[in-house]
Amino acid sequence: MIGSVTGIRGPSVVVRERVVVGEPLPEYVEVRPVPRYRDYSYAVVNNRRVIVEPRTRRVIRVIE
Repeated sequence: MIGSVTGIRGPSVVVRERVVVGEPLPEYVEVRPVPRYRDYSYAVVNNRRVIVEPRTRRVIRVIE
């Protein structure tokens, strides 16, 4: 799954709050579906990609 989003380019959103696993992303951050993985979404936040659970927007993993 991580390989599915590491090569995707997109604009990064600046988030002042800490982006940590288990916490939801702010509503203004656009999340997009992970190709080939319908149960997950991703966003590019502070120049890092994060994998999120789409229904709750909770961060599952931060990709450094």
